[in-house]
Amino acid sequence: MKKLLLIVFLLPILALAQNTLGEADDIDRIAIDVVIPEQVSKIPEFARSLLESKLIEAVTEYGMGGKGASPRFCVTAKMEILSKDVVPSTPTMQTYTFQVFLYLVDYVDKNILSTTSFTTKGAGANENRAYTNALRPVNLKNPNVERFLENGKRKIIEYYNSRCDFVIARAKAQAAQKQYRDALATLSGVPEVSKDCYMRTLKEIGPIYQEFIDHDCQMMISGASYLWAAEPNSNGALKAGAVLSQIDPHSRCYNDAQGIIRQMAAKVQKDEKRDWDFFVKQFENEVKLEALRIRAFRDIGVAWGENQQPIINQNLLWVFR
Repeated sequence: MKKLLLIVFLLPILALAQNTLGEADDIDRIAIDVVIPEQVSKIPEFARSLLESKLIEAVTEYGMGGKGASPRFCVTAKMEILSKDVVPSTPTMQTYTFQVFLYLVDYVDKNILSTTSFTTKGAGANENRAYTNALRPVNLKNPNVERFLENGKRKIIEYYNSRCDFVIARAKAQAAQKQYRDALATLSGVPEVSKDCYMRTLKEIGPIYQEFIDHDCQMMISGASYLWAAEPNSNGALKAGAVLSQIDPHSRCYNDAQGIIRQMAAKVQKDEKRDWDFFVKQFENEVKLEALRIRAFRDIGVAWGENQQPIINQNLLWVFR
């Protein structure tokens, strides 16, 4: 009975320890995007860009910067006018007091993980100038923003610690639908600070990446075969060879690709007496590709994240309603 009571007592402590793990040393292992959708009303373009730049600078300052690195978490913001006065001068000046809201959100599940706000004042000959002048002196490297990011970081770690099974299941479901880039982005988004979940996702990334390159290989062979069939000469062989040269040497149909190249080379050599060292060199790059292969896992995820910008913009509009 005493042992049971001890376990019950320790469980919340262990959970808290896991969720705050590495709070001081591991913050740089979580990377999040900064996105302020163009559709956010009232913020003029230049002011929006200025606010976004200051947020990126602040997030980077706290070691959480990383465009395209997160498949679901980002920082966003909006501005609201609290007061407006017109000064009867020449030229007429408009003075504004703004409230700026910052949000760290999970835009997939539509959850706000952390929020903060501050007021700032600006004046100008028109509203656009007032927005910009209000933001220029704002320094986001302050304890308030630091608490905002720390709170968000803790929630992100809690998410991965408590929902690792769902993250892996989601990635597998995406892979089953041949959405391999999505799947790799889902898995590679798990920060190292969530150690258990991170180690589990590492085990899943390899098989899904293998499926990805095998699928890509088949697609490239199909494309190259079409190009070769359309032009069974040196010109067609060069086009097809350019496609086949992109195949990962570790894909299961890599040997098939080599066979196609040999067939093309033999025919062109016979018909046109051309030198095909080009093809040989393409496939001698295997060693270089091996060195790049490990990086490829996460590069695919980052590239996927960057390409999701329009989708993220749409998925963030709920924050501002």
